[in-house]
Parts: sequence; C-alpha cells; structure tokens
Amino acid sequence: MRVWTVQAPEVVATVRSTGVYRATWDRVSPSLRPPFEALVAEMTRRGIDCGSTPPVWCWPGRGLRRSVVRRKANALLSLHEWAHGRWLLILDVPADRTLTTSYSLWNDYLAYHLGSDGPSEMDWTCRTVDKWDQPQVTVPELRQDWILRARPYPPDADIAARIEADPILRARARAADLGGGH
Repeated sequence: MRVWTVQAPEVVATVRSTGVYRATWDRVSPSLRPPFEALVAEMTRRGIDCGSTPPVWCWPGRGLRRSVVRRKANALLSLHEWAHGRWLLILDVPADRTLTTSYSLWNDYLAYHLGSDGPSEMDWTCRTVDKWDQPQVTVPELRQDWILRARPYPPDADIAARIEADPILRARARAADLGGGH
C-alpha cells in the first residue's frame, strides 16, 4: 500500500542507521494514552504487532499532489515542529501491516477522551463520514525497505515567515539547518 508521512529528521536518521523506527509513548499526552492504547490493541487484534509502542501515522496515496500533502502537513504540524525540520517519506507498506480508519471518527474518539462530546468506542472500519473526512493509515513502524523516497520538506512561505518572525523558532530553525536537528 502506498502511503506518505511527514516526519522529524531524527526519525529519518534512525531508520537510516538501524533500518527501523518505532514511535515512543513520550510524545503521547497522558490524557490521550487510553485511545492510543486502544488503537494498538486493535492493530494487535488484526495481527499487526506494534511491539507495545504507538503506531506511526500515514496518509494513503503516493504523496504526489503537492497541495494535498501541504494542506495536511500545515493542518497537523505546529510551528515548533516546522522549525525543527520535517521530511516527506513515500512508503510502500505491505497492506497487512496497515490499519486504515476515518480521520474524523478518530478525532471524535479523541474528543471523548478529552471530556467533550464524542463516541466512547472507536469505529475501526475505514468508512468516511462526510465529504471532508479522509482515511488515515497507521503502521507499526517505519522500515528502511518500505521507503521509496525521502526528502527534506520545508515549510511553505507563510509558515517560514511566521517562524522567521519568532526569535525562539528562528533559532530552532537555524540549529536544524546547521545540522542540530538532523
């Protein structure tokens, strides 16, 4: 299955040096750990071994439509993440190592765990709920042999200007450019 993901430079470095990257729980807010654990349990139920780590998020497709990738990346990444640096990875993952679900339903499920209205149980089917919804794909890890293409993915002009206007983010971006984030 062709998917793409946008990742930090150290993720790419780990895959290059060890052949595999697995996410860690330290990036998951404690209040969101239960839904992420439910996701790992569902993946395990389907025979996808996450090794008790959270999955890696991807999006279906070849990542060729620049506007789609840019729109999604801008919606999901913070200015801090952009300043740190990002890479676009195009992957070919065995279908039996993927779980496809609804982005909207996942966010509704997360909202429930944050105390808002939403379903107390996740709908693990890949059905989309409206014309704005998109499928999302989770994989247990990133493997070197799954990567078809990897390249630095800089922010667009608007986000770059916002980073440049913030002295802390500007320093972070400079450090990343000098190799501090790679």
